[in-house]
Amino acid sequence: MKHDEQSLQERVLELSRLNESLTRQLDSQAGLQQQTSSELLLRELTDNVPALLAYVDAGQCCRFHNKAYREAFGLAADQINGHTMRELMGEEFYEFLRPKVEEVLAGYPVTYERKQRTARGGTRHYVVNYFPRYGDGAKEDEVIGFYSLGTDITELKRIDKLKSEFVSTVSHELRTPLTSIRGSLGLITGGMAGALPEAAKTLVGIAKNNCERLIRLINDILDIEKLESGHMRMELQVTDLHALLSQAIASTDGYGLSNDVHIALHCEAGAWLVEVDPDRLTQVVTNLLSNALKFSPPGGTVDVQVRHVGSGIRVEVRDQGPGIPDEFRSRIFQKFSQADSSDARQKGGTGLGLNISRAIVEKFGGTIGFDTQPGAGSTFFFELPLYEDPAALKGERLRGLPELPRSRILVCDGDRDVARLISMMLDKAGFDSDISHDVEQAFALLEAGRYDAITLDLKLPGQKRGDFINALRDNEKTRDLPVVVISALAGEGQLQFSHKPSAVMEWLTKPIDENRLVASMQRAVAELRGSKPRILHVEDDPDIQHITSAIAGDLATFEFASTLAQARACLQEKTFDLVLLDLTLGHESGWDLVEMIDALQPRPSLIVFSASEVLPPSGVRPDAMLVKASTSNTDLLNTIQRVLKLSATREAS
Repeated sequence: MKHDEQSLQERVLELSRLNESLTRQLDSQAGLQQQTSSELLLRELTDNVPALLAYVDAGQCCRFHNKAYREAFGLAADQINGHTMRELMGEEFYEFLRPKVEEVLAGYPVTYERKQRTARGGTRHYVVNYFPRYGDGAKEDEVIGFYSLGTDITELKRIDKLKSEFVSTVSHELRTPLTSIRGSLGLITGGMAGALPEAAKTLVGIAKNNCERLIRLINDILDIEKLESGHMRMELQVTDLHALLSQAIASTDGYGLSNDVHIALHCEAGAWLVEVDPDRLTQVVTNLLSNALKFSPPGGTVDVQVRHVGSGIRVEVRDQGPGIPDEFRSRIFQKFSQADSSDARQKGGTGLGLNISRAIVEKFGGTIGFDTQPGAGSTFFFELPLYEDPAALKGERLRGLPELPRSRILVCDGDRDVARLISMMLDKAGFDSDISHDVEQAFALLEAGRYDAITLDLKLPGQKRGDFINALRDNEKTRDLPVVVISALAGEGQLQFSHKPSAVMEWLTKPIDENRLVASMQRAVAELRGSKPRILHVEDDPDIQHITSAIAGDLATFEFASTLAQARACLQEKTFDLVLLDLTLGHESGWDLVEMIDALQPRPSLIVFSASEVLPPSGVRPDAMLVKASTSNTDLLNTIQRVLKLSATREAS
């Protein structure tokens, strides 16, 4: 009986051990099944992700990849896993990637764009991210590999290109006719077409105001696009903030006076220097002033306060309007934001100005904000870093203090000391000069450059009996060039040229009287200004041609070319003082004409006047660049006067 009980116990123990073994086997199989199921799920998930996924170990061997990765390289799974990046990519492609791989294996995330030719022969654009992977336990501070994520942005690139082309089309197709409309209305308002009846004046005024409103809307939309794409041009320079504010206030004050609102500038004495793009900062100031004037009550005042804040400068624009509602304050700098739609319709505006202003100020390293109280007005302000190196201002052009080009004189004298003395006197009086010591050198300089007058010694080597003066008067290019004779033989020279009284403008005897020399040069330059400069306007829109000639026809003679072929023919046949150049001429680019312009002797000045705001190609330096829809009649006239070194004669409306 005892033996049977013992045998039974042994069997129970044996069954128990078999059960435990079976349980362990079942658990193991379940674990393997679960692991296999997880791997299949991971594989299914990653293979359905439309991005290139891979894991690379510290030895730069690929250990995992998804279907998209495999298809992009056109390889089988066993041709990828276990192979190095150098083997997968090829030597040239790997050398491009190697610095980025080394950076991520050093523990730094990496992001870059790359173009990759696919196995099917096409080209795709990817944004690629590398993320370092750290080990566990004792290796938690060690990078043991990295994950690679490549996102296909080919379609985004295509859409971005279409967007840029659309913006370019809008820029040209809308800005050009609007320029004609605004220019025409401005000329009519200014009396170019004669006096208008009162009813017509009112209608023209309405049309002009709404044209300006449409231009502002288009410019704002284009500015938003340029800011978002990073293509907005910024030319930083040291700028006198006080002068910039004064100019902005002067240009905006007319709008305020029409609403019986005045602008007051409060600025302490001292240097208020900032490093900004003056045109873009003026855009910010003008926007803040326009808003303040728009919402100020009749008889009110907009105060502009400038003061130091820490190491920077703060500009405040304070109005006496109704203030900003609480519910609008959090989104005031968002695009297309307006406090009240009905009020916005009454006051006008796009809702883009403050968003653009914030982006511009932040580009300059500054900040922008506001304070407001309901019923007590609002104060918008921006702060900019103070420029603290006045010594670097030498040679810089301060906004509001434009340095006009100086008149250039050709000094012709065989005595080197006397020539140098004349040059020093002219420099002191504000003239630039070149020196020639003989006739041959003088003709070479005249052929190569442009001069406003000549000083001449009758004993200049290389001339006989005034042949040099006769040659000047027989040459179309120098026929009207003023000549001031400075010579010990001045009396004899006057007798010699008595039959040609206009050949020499003035006769001065040596030794030289500095005051008489300077006065003679000033009269000579003024006399030269009496003959109109010649402008070649390269523009395929007849309306724009007509408008520009109407604006500046009093100070210059215009000729027109609608194509590059016509422009080249004009430049080969005639001499021009200025080329006014549109950039879009059908399927041609105005930039293609610049090489010929630069090769001309003398080289005419160049003003780009186009609907497109485009950076010039490398090495191309126009004397001025104007955007049609952003340039008023007066701006165009003043720019032509400045480039041609002409005194202001009138204003265009």
